Amino acid sequence: MNKFIILTSAFLFASCASITQGTNQLLAFSISPVEATCTVTSDDGGQVGSVSGSINMLQVSKDNSDLLVNCVAEGYKPKITRLTSSTQTAGVIGIVIDLGIVDMLTGAMWKYPDHTTIIMEKE
Repeated sequence: MNKFIILTSAFLFASCASITQGTNQLLAFSISPVEATCTVTSDDGGQVGSVSGSINMLQVSKDNSDLLVNCVAEGYKPKITRLTSSTQTAGVIGIVIDLGIVDMLTGAMWKYPDHTTIIMEKE
């Protein structure tokens, strides 16, 4: 009986996205031109961070709201790119197990694209 309880507990905790996937995510960007600077904001307008053609990694908290990447560079048209938040498999499994309550509260059930390419057009 104790083995059953231990195995069941291990399965429940291992299936939770908060534990297996974490609540933060590292995003990578390829941005052209290299001189571009980009501000990353949440849908509600709060600033999340910034990236550029040379500093192209950003750690963000996972959330169900999309992120907007607003890039500017001299001699180029401004460009806004939307990073859409979507559910990940571990989060969906968490819904089956515990109704996804923990994963929804921590944001762990969501995921942004791991890599985004942004190419700006010349004016």
